[in-house]
Formats: sequence, C-alpha cells, structure tokens
Amino acid sequence: MSKKLLLILISSLFLNTSCATVSERANNAYDTVAGAVSKGYNKVKDTVTGDN
Repeated sequence: MSKKLLLILISSLFLNTSCATVSERANNAYDTVAGAVSKGYNKVKDTVTGDN
C-alpha cells in the first residue's frame, strides 16, 4: 500500500512540474508575440504621427 502511495505522489509531482513547464513556455510565447505586436504598432504609429 505504501509503495502505491509513494508512486502516486511521485507521479503527481512530475505531472505538476510538466504542467508548470508547459504553462511557462506558453507565457514566454505570449510575451514574444505581444512584444512583436507592440513593436509593430509603435513603428506604424511613429510613421503615421511623424515620430512624436
């Protein structure tokens, strides 16, 4: 019984860690996309408004 419990605890730890890693990668991807969109928007805005 204690071996099963230990196995469940270890498995849940790995699952939580992998989910955190996936979430972190998704956040990094979102930051990259948001940064690129922001740079593009600022470039267009500067072109339209004359670098104000």
